[in-house]
Amino acid sequence: MCGKTFILTDKIEFFPDKDLEGELNFNFRATGYVFNKTLEVSIYRENLVKLGICTESEVDRIYTQKILKNLKKQKPFLKNAESTCLQASTDRLIKAYNGFYDNRTGRPHFKSLKKNPVISITLRNNEYSTKEGMKSTLRWEENLFRLNKLGYIKVKYKRDIDGKIKEATIIKENGRWFICIVYELEKIQPREEFKNSGLYVGIDVGLTDFLTFSNGKVIPKPDLKRINGRIQYYQQKIARQKKNGSNWKKTLKKLHRWINKKNNVVLDYYHKISYNIVKHCEFIAMETLNIRGMIRSRNLSRSIHEIGWGKLIEMIKYKAQWYGREFIQIDRWFPSSKKCNVCGEINHDLDCDERVWECPHCHSILQRDVNAAKNILDEGLRAAGSTVLCLVDFMPIGQGKFLYHYEWKCFDETIGMA
Repeated sequence: MCGKTFILTDKIEFFPDKDLEGELNFNFRATGYVFNKTLEVSIYRENLVKLGICTESEVDRIYTQKILKNLKKQKPFLKNAESTCLQASTDRLIKAYNGFYDNRTGRPHFKSLKKNPVISITLRNNEYSTKEGMKSTLRWEENLFRLNKLGYIKVKYKRDIDGKIKEATIIKENGRWFICIVYELEKIQPREEFKNSGLYVGIDVGLTDFLTFSNGKVIPKPDLKRINGRIQYYQQKIARQKKNGSNWKKTLKKLHRWINKKNNVVLDYYHKISYNIVKHCEFIAMETLNIRGMIRSRNLSRSIHEIGWGKLIEMIKYKAQWYGREFIQIDRWFPSSKKCNVCGEINHDLDCDERVWECPHCHSILQRDVNAAKNILDEGLRAAGSTVLCLVDFMPIGQGKFLYHYEWKCFDETIGMA
């Protein structure tokens, strides 16, 4: 792991007083105003380009800084806002346009502080010289964290991370306040060292069985039936009440409490699963999922949103990097479910509802998810250029069935075979 730069994010809850909360809400409104005005000017320029009045130009840092400079002249209240969070809001618009130009995301849309349950601002870290030496605008002072132009906040707890602070994001999420501090580290010292277990696994993710391992073990998805029931109850209750009334505000607090509970349960479950996978497995192979494409399905979009495959995969990925494990994601178009892990035959007629199927070539009875996990492991080992499970011999055992013998062999990338 030497020679790499690691970026860590530490999310900490804090409780602002009335003065700090007022300052933060003012900066939320200021950044939202700058974002929306910059987007409005960009859309107006796009219309002029379509009419042939002006030439097309990209939405880049130079363009957004000119708009921000003019907005500060027209609206003096923006000068009272923290300057780096205004720049960060225009950088978010640039990132959104880059995703739109690359056909990765949709067109950028206007922000609404009232409709969004999660709002945030990002503060950049800068250094300045003093008599005592160089100091950072974002820094720790004992248990207090200093924010640019906003003063100090007292956090609920502090972790000792020896790294350079890059930026800090203030998030207001379902009535709770969080600060996400981004550190840059040259190396990571894990709390413990894991022994080489020699266990190589492929993992298949699904909606029925959350995680299926190549050795046949299955991990179920978190049980959220009761929590989802309470969230649905309070959503229906708040829809019948008068908005911004006293009872509406009480119900909103209860709804936020259950939503936060759901988020905490899911995160705790995923952290424990990812930790144990990395602890016991030396080589981990998983799929590259097109989650954005799967969400377009009306029947499965809600279930996919709730289960959060991408979040778990990212946890496994960064923890494997921390603890020196090998993590591989195979190609998105690899037919892991349709390929027989015994003989390699691909069953193109396999339906999505078939959980157990028979290979038309070798007549092996295959469990869909376990078969996919084994194929993911074989393809991951092949992609890593290490070893593959090769069929070296087989013998008939009657009724059109065979007994197969496998060996692990080194994969040669030059000739494409073991």
